[in-house]
Amino acid sequence: MLKGEEETGPGPKGVLFCPSELRIARGERPRMIGALGLLKRPAIVIDRHGLVLDVNDDALKLFDDDLSIKGKRLFAADPQSRMKLDRLVNLIRLASSKPGRSTLQTVITRRQGRPVVVDAFVQGLESESEDPLPDVGALLLLTDLNEILQVSQSSVMEIFGLTPAQARLASLLVEGKSLEEIALDMTISPGTARNHLKAVFLRTGTRRQAELVSLLSRLR
Repeated sequence: MLKGEEETGPGPKGVLFCPSELRIARGERPRMIGALGLLKRPAIVIDRHGLVLDVNDDALKLFDDDLSIKGKRLFAADPQSRMKLDRLVNLIRLASSKPGRSTLQTVITRRQGRPVVVDAFVQGLESESEDPLPDVGALLLLTDLNEILQVSQSSVMEIFGLTPAQARLASLLVEGKSLEEIALDMTISPGTARNHLKAVFLRTGTRRQAELVSLLSRLR
């Protein structure tokens, strides 16, 4: 299922992706991949036919038996997910041949664990008269829903003026821990943990844990 335009997926056969096989595209896209690597976002650049041009280290770490690169294409072991990837590539090819920008999304199912969300950002033609180039495709950002979300404690301290203890408590909440678990991890009493949480609410302008986690999750 694809959003914004929709899902996708190829399913060619080949050997598991090896970085040395890739022809690194020259120009803007490889530089973009390098920058995304610094931000710790799994990212892939594909051409308008679905061939992988570049991939960063975070994407390589995400690959497993359920999602990988085979035959220089993003490959899903799940048959329905392969159909979604095929559809995504078709939509990317159409979007890249038209003026404007498009955002597409699909979800890759895993046999074990949570799925991987694929967001595709497509830069179309600058004008109707421009001819589509074979290397014009999409930037794919992958979100691993198995990943434990983490935020920088130093960033939280600087942005909201939290103390080290308050920032640690906030970051542990983002990781999904309960207040009781956090108190044990920080070797403090439940009452002290609650006081830290009240201070974090005050400084961040939030009132509920869900609201706080949603806010801090944007600081990835």
